[in-house]
Amino acid sequence: MIRYKILCVDDEEMMVDALKLELVNNISSDIIIETATSAEEALLIVKETIKQKDHIILVISDQKMPGMTGEVLLAELDKIIPDSLKILLTGYTDLDAVQYAINNASLFRYIQKPWEQEDLILTVNQAIDKFNTKRALDEKTQQIMKMNEELEEKVKERTTQLRDAMKELEAFSFTVSHDLKSPLRSIDYCAKYILEDYADELNPEVKKMLTDIRSTCENMFNLINKLLLYSMTAKTLPELAPVDTDQLFRNTYSELMTSVENRDIEFIIEEVLPVVKADYILLKQVVNNILSNSIKFTRQKEKAVITVKCEKDENDYRFTIRDNGVGFDMKYASKLFGIFQRMHTQNEYEGSGIGLATVKKIIDKHGGQVNISSVENEGTVVSFSLPIRQ
Repeated sequence: MIRYKILCVDDEEMMVDALKLELVNNISSDIIIETATSAEEALLIVKETIKQKDHIILVISDQKMPGMTGEVLLAELDKIIPDSLKILLTGYTDLDAVQYAINNASLFRYIQKPWEQEDLILTVNQAIDKFNTKRALDEKTQQIMKMNEELEEKVKERTTQLRDAMKELEAFSFTVSHDLKSPLRSIDYCAKYILEDYADELNPEVKKMLTDIRSTCENMFNLINKLLLYSMTAKTLPELAPVDTDQLFRNTYSELMTSVENRDIEFIIEEVLPVVKADYILLKQVVNNILSNSIKFTRQKEKAVITVKCEKDENDYRFTIRDNGVGFDMKYASKLFGIFQRMHTQNEYEGSGIGLATVKKIIDKHGGQVNISSVENEGTVVSFSLPIRQ
């Protein structure tokens, strides 16, 4: 009988024992938890597991270890057990190590130490679900190919599409859950504690600001949770409802400007934008990503101008967002809609390199298209279409 295992690797014995205890108490008892305190010991366990014809669902490795580091170990294991999911534990965000693991080990997620139990168990359960889904998909694919060889090409095409979608969704999910959720939680807790501990010393205006911060955090948590749920289900369809895009653009711009200081920005909406049928939360993410880029890439302009307009034809609404920012060379435009693709260094302009990839994915889900054009030192135009629905 095949046994399924999770392998935990950390050079600190107390840490790896704590990790094992968390998993034993919170996941299925059918899964065996193996531990190793070095990369060498982990490789021996993997070889012995393969010899016994058992399967390793997931490897969770600390990044900073003597000798072979965690990201290198995961890359080595990816050659031996490519179907196993890999998670990197790190006490600090080493972006080079994470990027190496993404490129060489098909990294599923990274988790910061000390981990939060809720995030750890959610991530591990997602990995188990993904492993089981992929295994079931592979088995079903083999059955179909045996039953009817005429379906072979179609099955291959569908399988390739699913795998591509899962890879993109992994990167999308891990960026949202870690780069947005963790700092947002810190902001919310700080505002909460100030209101609770210093309420008598605060004037009404400050209290209102703190309350607004907590309200915004709550809205963002809801948005993030919905996006995470969306990213885990490759076949999820947008929940279509009427969306007032005029209010959506105005409100999103106002929210973004609360954190922008000492800028002269003219925000123009040409005529009233239409009400469309779309998923509000997903469309808000599209607008937020595009406008935040326009604000960011016009920061060197003495006077920034951002213009939004919408044109209608027989089948679509086409929204156009134009800015007079730094722009970029169009010969690199094809890269912009890929995960972690950037036109500028992190030192020049902050960002994760996922914003436009997220925009394209969401608009694709709505049945629309995204285009971008730009001229260096003159500005950028981003446009997207949404089908007209009754």
